[in-house]
This record gives sequence, C-alpha cells and structure tokens, in this order.
Amino acid sequence: MIDKFKKIKNLGIFEDYSWNASLTNFKRYNVIYGWNGSGKTTLSKLFDSLEKGIHPDYSTLEYEADCGAQKFKNGQPFDKKVRVFNQDYIQKNLKIIEGRANSITIVLGVENKELVEQIKKDQIELSGDSNTPGSTGKIQELKITKELLATQIKDKDKSFTDIARIIAASGGEAVRSYTSKQAKSSFVKLTQKELLTDTQLEHCALVLTQKSEPEILGIELPLVSLNESHKPEDIFQLLNLILSEAKSLLGQTVTSNIITRLKDNNDICDWVEAGIQLHKDHSSSNCEFCNQPLPADRMLQMSEHFNEEDKRLKDNIELLLSQLRRIHKTITDVAIIDRARFYEEFRTDFDTAASEFINQKKELLQKIVDIGNKIKEKKLNTTVVVDFSETINPTDFINALKEINNLITAHNLKISNLEKEKKDANQKLEAHHLSTIYDSVKLSETVTEGFELKITILQNGDPKTQSDIGISGLKVRIAENQAKISSTQKACDNINSGLATFLGRKELIFEPFYITTTVDGVEKRVEQGYIIKRNEVPVRNLSEGEKTAIAFVYFTVHLQDQEFELAKGVIVIDDPISSLDSNSLFQSFAFLKNAVKDAYQVFLLTHNYDFLRLLLNWVKNIPKKSGEKSYYMVNNSYSEEGIRLAFLAPLDKTLHEHESEYHYLFKCLYNFQSDGTILNVYHIPNIARKVLDTFLMFRVPNSDSGYKKLEVLTFDENKKTAIYKFTNDQSHITGSGFDPSLVIETQNNVKALLEMMEAVFPEHYKILVASIIPEIAAEA
Repeated sequence: MIDKFKKIKNLGIFEDYSWNASLTNFKRYNVIYGWNGSGKTTLSKLFDSLEKGIHPDYSTLEYEADCGAQKFKNGQPFDKKVRVFNQDYIQKNLKIIEGRANSITIVLGVENKELVEQIKKDQIELSGDSNTPGSTGKIQELKITKELLATQIKDKDKSFTDIARIIAASGGEAVRSYTSKQAKSSFVKLTQKELLTDTQLEHCALVLTQKSEPEILGIELPLVSLNESHKPEDIFQLLNLILSEAKSLLGQTVTSNIITRLKDNNDICDWVEAGIQLHKDHSSSNCEFCNQPLPADRMLQMSEHFNEEDKRLKDNIELLLSQLRRIHKTITDVAIIDRARFYEEFRTDFDTAASEFINQKKELLQKIVDIGNKIKEKKLNTTVVVDFSETINPTDFINALKEINNLITAHNLKISNLEKEKKDANQKLEAHHLSTIYDSVKLSETVTEGFELKITILQNGDPKTQSDIGISGLKVRIAENQAKISSTQKACDNINSGLATFLGRKELIFEPFYITTTVDGVEKRVEQGYIIKRNEVPVRNLSEGEKTAIAFVYFTVHLQDQEFELAKGVIVIDDPISSLDSNSLFQSFAFLKNAVKDAYQVFLLTHNYDFLRLLLNWVKNIPKKSGEKSYYMVNNSYSEEGIRLAFLAPLDKTLHEHESEYHYLFKCLYNFQSDGTILNVYHIPNIARKVLDTFLMFRVPNSDSGYKKLEVLTFDENKKTAIYKFTNDQSHITGSGFDPSLVIETQNNVKALLEMMEAVFPEHYKILVASIIPEIAAEA
C-alpha cells in the first residue's frame, strides 16, 4: 500500500515537494480535494507514472514513494497494478474523432479461470513479470540475445575488416586489395596459430619491399700467358713457376773483371750498362754525353765488367721480372663490384667479405712486390749467389674471393626465387596477422553458436523438453485460450448498459469492430476495438458530457478486464464529473462507488464541492474493518520568485462539517491576515469573488448580474464600487503582471466585504461566524 510520497520533483506545479511529517499517511480510502489549477490533476499523473517508473511528459521527474517496508523511486516499476482515470486516460482510450475506443476483454464465469491462469502464466513467460525482479520474459530475452548476437557478429566482422586492412597495408602489391571476405576464407583454413617473431616479420617485410635486381657476374681470375707462344695458364700456377725460375737464376753466378766503382754504386752501374747498349745500338764512336771519342782501353774494361754471360743472366732476370709484373697487374685489375648492386640482406656480409678480399689482395700484391725487389738485387750481384727461399700461399686470397662469389650466387638465386619468396612472405604475414585474432574469433564463434542455439530454443522451444514450447508456441496457445474465453460482445453489453443508466437514454451504443488480417499465412478476423454509434449511425460529434460519461463507464468496465485484479490494484480517479450536469452527479458517484469499493487502495480527487460531499458521506460510513480513510486537500504557496507551488495538507475541518464550500471560503476571508507580500494575497480575489457571488445569490435571489445586485444593497457606495472592482478585475488574468497595490487593495476590500455582509444581512453573517468560531478557538 502506498503510504506517502516522500519527495516529488519536476512534476509541474509539484516542483520540489516534500511530505510534511505531521501529515497523516495514505490509507486504503483517500479523498483529495483541490480547486481547479491547484495541482490535483498533476498529482494524478504521478500515480499514472508508478507502474513503469517514468512519465513521457516529465522526463526529469523524481519521486520517492514509501510503501510499507518497500520504497520506490523514479525509474523503478511499481509492484502493483495502478489504474488512473483522468484526462490522459480519456485521450488514450477514446478516439472520438474516429468514433472508436480501445478494446476490452472480460473474463466471465468460473469455468474460464483455469484458462485465464494459463494465459497469465504464458504471458509472464512471454513478457515477464513486473512484480518479480529479473523476470524479463522470453520476448525480451530473445531481443537481448539477438542484440548480443548482432553485436558479436558485428565485432567479429570488424575484426576481419580491421585485420584485412593490416594485411593489405603490410603486404606487397599482390595483396593491396585484400578484403575481409578473403580474411574469413583464409581463417577457415587456419588450424592453429602461426605467429612470427619480430625478426621473421622484419624479414618478410624486407622481402616484400624488395624489387627484382639485375644479376651479378661472378669474379674470376683470368688465365695468364708468359708470352705470345705460351698457353694461358692459371695465375698461381705461373706464379709458382716464376718463383721456381727465380730461385734457379738467383743461384747462378758469372765471372767478370769487376770495376769497383760500378760494383759499389748500383745506380751508376745501371746507367753505364744502359749507355753501352745505347752506343752499340746507334754505332756511336763518340760519347753521346760529352761527344769525346770513346777510349778503347776503357771500353775494354767495360766489356770485361759487362760480359756476355752477365748480360744473359740479367736478360733472364729481366724476363722473370716482366712476367712477375704481368701477374701483379692481373691481380691488381681484379676488382670487386659495388655493394649497392646486392639485395639489402646480403650487403652486411658483402662488406665483411669485401674487406677481407681487399686485405688479402693487398698482402698478395705486396708479397709479389717483395719478391720482385729480391730478384732485382740479383741483377746487381750477378757474380755472387743470392739466397732465395720466398713462397706465396694464395689460399686466403682465393677463399676471400670465393666468399664474395658465394654471395653473388646467393644474390642471383634470390632473383630467380624472388616471386616465390614474396608469395611465401605474403602467406606467412597473412597467417601471422590472422593468428593475432585467432583466439578472439574462435571464442566469438563459440559464443555465436551459443546465441544462435538459444535464439532457436527461444523461438521454437527446446526439443529436449516438452514444457518449453518457445515464443511461437506460447503465442499460439495464448491466442487459442483467449479465443475460448473472448467476451467482447458481453463487454459491449456491459458498456451499453452502463451508458444507458448513466445518461438515462439508450441512443449511444458500442459495437465490436473487426478487420481481416493475415497471420502466419492464415487469414483471421481480428478485433480492433469498438465503434460508437448514435441511433445506429457512427458517431461524428459528442458533447463534453457524453465524452466524460463514455470514458467513465468505459473505465469502470475496464477495471474488470483480465489484466487487472481489483483486490490487488490501486485505483485513482480524478474528477469523473467534469462537464457533467447536476443530474449525472449521482450516477457518476454510484458508478464510482460500486467500481472501486473492493480495490486494494483508492484515491479519489475532485474540485467539485457537491461531489466531495458525496464522497465524504460514503467514505465516512465505510466500516473501519473494511479499511481506514484519510482526507486531504491540494493547497498552493508561492516561492520567493513568485512561482506557484502545490502541496498536500489535511482537508480543512470546515469542508468536513458543512454542506457547502461557502462556509470554507468565508472562513478563509474571515481569518485572512496580510503579511505585506503579494504572495500572501494573490489567491484572495478569487475567494472573495466566490463568497460575494454566493452571498448575493442568497440576499438578492434574482437573475440580475452581480453589479445590479450590489446596487440594490444599502451600503457605502464607494466601498461597494471598490468591492465590485476588486472581485471582478483581480480575480481574472489581465496580462499586466503583478500590481504592487494588490496588497493594500486586498486588506481594504476584504474588510469592506465582511463589513457589508454583516451590515446588509446580520443574521446570516452571525451564523457564518458562529460556524467557524469553535474551530478557531480550538486552534488557538
């Protein structure tokens, strides 16, 4: 049971309301009185929000409702069914423009209870139970599962889309247009993860970025011939022959008369020997240098020093040196290629091999130079044996050259295998990148299979158990059971009977309205509500009173439908007599009384004093054992900013004890004390106008206007004019805003009005004062 609204915020005039601790809690039967515009209907909207915890017109609504040990806040569905009759209900349930109202299904007869219970059970299984936390129902569960499945598939697809972009970006030209479809196809073939190391990734990336380079010719030592008649041979074989010949020549000696100066000066010796040969070649008898005749004795000394044997030895030595120079030049001309011609992966090894080759070449050439110098010494020392034991081992030089050639071979092999390597690198990179999502995709596939199985079971039932027939089966069973207990025509009869009683005539009737539709391929006649007819013709226009009557009768019948259990539900009724004439007041009350008397909790709201008296008389006489009662009124106050605010207060005792609103309004004027603020007096002109109109009706009981009735009263003319102007002007909206003079005017005119009532009709005035004095004394 709702005990109280501890807090209400952002609900129209209930801007920031807190329950007054001195206010009695709600009981089973609750009567709430309030003038039009006081916030009474706004309060009914709060009750209408309870079932779902929200209101579509108040998105920022906040509230706290104490319900025994339970508490409910905005956003939390209430644990009881709540039916609210107000203007919102009329708009939702009566489509007057179309001449139709929403459909009602009523269950009649004990024999249908089992079917109703089965329908209720199936509906809970289908749509959940708002009274049971966590009970969402199969439809909501199916929706959530489909959303989860869609999310899972979307995430999986995104994984393939993202990885396809990565593969396309990391691969070569062959995979630039790689798609998620290709990624999915390749993933199916992936039986296990094939992740690459960082080094392997770098290698694959290098392979794919490489272009096809030209082949490199291997480096070979050319064959060398010692002379034109000599067959070209391996350079190192010839070198060994030269070394052997050098050892032989350097071991030979010649006999000659040595000229000491020539012997001691090699450069002079070489110069003289060359000069002798020049003079012979040119048949010169004079010295080519000084042009003096060549002395015969000196020439004899020279010939004995440079004899034929010596010449022959030197010629052989010179021949050997020329051969050695040829080999030196051949080795010198052996050049390595530019490293830039190699693929990047070979360049580091090439740099090492090239450095080694250069060093070995340098050492080899230096060795040849050293041997040549050794042989040259023999030319100056032909008369003595020159020791010669020099050897050359070209193994390191040959190996260094071989290492370079091995790299050239690898480079050339790579060229021939490059396309195959690129294809292999692409495949490895593809497998690697797909492996990075392997675990997540496999998990997603497992989860997806679970969702798909769950969706199938939710839709069609679980074949392993006969009790689970799925959503389709439940819908069929609910439709079949509803067809068995359908009482649409009976519902029409109930509404038509109620309308006839309520209006006192039978011209308005409801008839079922059907359309033919196709459901699962089968045509069915489906009820779509009711048509309202007047004298057998569909309604085009209804009076406001007829609209209210139809809505309220419809509401009372609606309380009997199979979705609402009266003994467990909360009923809220806001002014069911709006726009009804006085003759309908009692019919409305009778319908209300009979419709709600057995409800779990009732809230009755009205602005009509006559209807309030009917409600009070009924509720007061309900036995206490049937339920306790509480009485309230909606009052208004004003904030410092001049904003009107609503709050609940106990129903004024004057309204309890007197048969008319007139006593209560008189009490308000009689007890009025101004505090000097506009807020304190803002509502007084309306009250004064009502009191004046009622007083004039008693004192001058004719059909004249209020102004003419005032004219016939014997009282101060100036005060009468002021009273009329005050009650007529200040009780209506002028659009001119707050008038600071309202405070003084209110003080003066309320006093003048009471003086006039006492002066003109003292007996009446005394009775009114006497009716409120005991209460005033008690409050004091």
